[in-house]
Amino acid sequence: MTTRQASLGAKSRPVAGPAEMAAPPDLRTFTIDFFTFFQATVRPLDKRKQGVLEVDLPAELVEHFGKPQLRLAFHQVSPGSDVELVAHGSRLFDRMVALLERRGALTLLALPNRHPNSEMLLQAIRPVNTSITGLKLQEQTRSLFVFNWRITYRADDKREELYTVVLDERGERLPLRGEPHTDPDAVDLDALFADAHPVPPETDAEGRALPAKLPPMTHLVRLAETARKYAIYHADLRCVGHEAEIMPRLYTTLNRLTTYYGQQIQEVYESHDPTGEKREALEQDLARKIAEEVENHRLRVQVTLFSYAVVQTPVAVADLVLSDGKREATVQVVRNRYTGAIQGPACSACGRETTTVALDRFGHLCCDDCIEQCSTCQEIICAECGVEPCPACGQANCSACGQLCWACGGRACAEHVRACPVCGDSVCLACQTACAHCGTVQCRSHLRADGVAAADGSHPLICAACAVRCPGCQQYSVQMGVCSASGQRFCANCLATCESCGRRVGPGFYERDAAGKRVYCHSCLVECPSCHKLTPGTIHCGRCGREACRACTTLCQVCRRPCCTEHLLRYADCKHSVCDEHGARCVYCNEPVCPICWEACGICEQHHCGSHVALCRRCEQTYCSGCVRESGLCQTCAGLERDGVEVTLTREPCMADERVAALAPHYRWRRLSNARYLIFVGENSFLSRAVVVVDKIGGGRVATARRLSAIDRLRDQFGLG
Repeated sequence: MTTRQASLGAKSRPVAGPAEMAAPPDLRTFTIDFFTFFQATVRPLDKRKQGVLEVDLPAELVEHFGKPQLRLAFHQVSPGSDVELVAHGSRLFDRMVALLERRGALTLLALPNRHPNSEMLLQAIRPVNTSITGLKLQEQTRSLFVFNWRITYRADDKREELYTVVLDERGERLPLRGEPHTDPDAVDLDALFADAHPVPPETDAEGRALPAKLPPMTHLVRLAETARKYAIYHADLRCVGHEAEIMPRLYTTLNRLTTYYGQQIQEVYESHDPTGEKREALEQDLARKIAEEVENHRLRVQVTLFSYAVVQTPVAVADLVLSDGKREATVQVVRNRYTGAIQGPACSACGRETTTVALDRFGHLCCDDCIEQCSTCQEIICAECGVEPCPACGQANCSACGQLCWACGGRACAEHVRACPVCGDSVCLACQTACAHCGTVQCRSHLRADGVAAADGSHPLICAACAVRCPGCQQYSVQMGVCSASGQRFCANCLATCESCGRRVGPGFYERDAAGKRVYCHSCLVECPSCHKLTPGTIHCGRCGREACRACTTLCQVCRRPCCTEHLLRYADCKHSVCDEHGARCVYCNEPVCPICWEACGICEQHHCGSHVALCRRCEQTYCSGCVRESGLCQTCAGLERDGVEVTLTREPCMADERVAALAPHYRWRRLSNARYLIFVGENSFLSRAVVVVDKIGGGRVATARRLSAIDRLRDQFGLG
């Protein structure tokens, strides 16, 4: 295949990328280039952009196409006319592609030398801390590989396209001019093939042509497989658009089939098809046709290598030896003789091409952005080798000047690293700490936190030699003391001071009081005769005089004397505790009664339960049921006429109550009294009464102060309940 044939494949290639698809290839331009290449005469018959072409074929093409002249159209062609259609999948287009396949399997091209000057190679790099001590210049050729792929899409229609992939010798894809999101230095295939010329074959001594020198077959196969992956990826992207166009046509066809057969099935009456065979046959025929249409519309893709070209590019390679007097490094500068582009050396740290070159301490090339300096030796270090700050002082050190800390993994200065006296490892000073007790500097991992806090609340670090494990709390500490009772050593947290004798004793040799605040040693404790536990002291029961600890005695909530469990009464409902001397029972049913919750009757001074309580309707106080008559009056209120004593209420202490002061001037008062209450009953000329009740046990407080209605006066007069 010659230069022009390779350009045919380049011009017909589609432009595709991950983000967007290019427009379909221009078949008219491809057709003009195709016939012009084979020296045919091409004439447009009209001025339209996609108008008909008339082609006069040379003898070589007359044999292939079977006629001396062709008329070509690129849109719909009327049947019976002498105009042939050029489209993807058409008969004429397949003949054109077949001819190219036969004649254009391989093209070997060479690009011209447009930049013979070699001075730019020496100016391509600028040494920073070195000089050029050696130079070796070579002329070489490097190849570009252009693979043209034919991609066929078959479904209910057929589509084809040519796709070009360009690779370098390393197998890396080169972007093409015109593709989206490509840089300005992309390969322009049209200009490339226009400038390239065929490589003349070499001849032997007898003048016979020798086979062209090509790269090894294994290398070509590997490059072709790489290019095929890019072609398949491009085909996958195109399939998305093709399937989006196929699916509506498939749905239209399936809808037409289901509608037609649905009508046929509905028109089959049950009388004409009693067994249902006709309906079943129509349904089976519908299923078969649906399967056929689905299969016909299934998209199939075929990717075939159409042709490939090897384009040899002349390059000049300069091997420069850089030296700073201590070390040397060889750098390579390559210039493309065709484009004039210069490829400089790459930075060993960031990998980017650089013109400013520095040689670091270890002989590595680095650019300006990747230069670092060691603060100890003042040498240049590349960013890949790097300098690290010392954990102790923060100064940057290289691997030759710094020393690795086995504790933190940092690189410390030589003067800030020392061997640990415990493990012997080289550890930086930032990872070593002095013992708070003996002051020995060692790895922080060998130190323990003192279990006893210091005065400021912190827990200082102590070494293993100074730390003592407390047998009480199992913590390490240097603040130890001796127990006065056992002679053992305990930490300050475990030792306690006896409240009685003031001695320091350890755990197991002291007890705390019931509140858990005070501590007493066993020498200052006595055994409780009741529970046999050690206690700081005993108290005597107020009833029997027996000794017991505070846990075994309870204060009576009436007389406030301590009582042992034998002389104590507990009421489950109200949780009150009283001694058996002040325990009470109901005078009527003999049931136990809490004397605190149920006070004695204010008249008979006997205790009663909740089932035997009654309310006086005049004084509104509660008494036992035996002290309240059927009329609803207590015995005190009922004896008003008999026991009432006339008094001047304004002279009584209860006048301090506002309610009493409002009633006193309007009534004549008589006083009644029982064991608990003073009852004042007032009368006036309007048959109205008032009652004031004063609680004597309650400190003289006014329990009731109210007016009685005329109905209450009539009840009292006639003894009504």
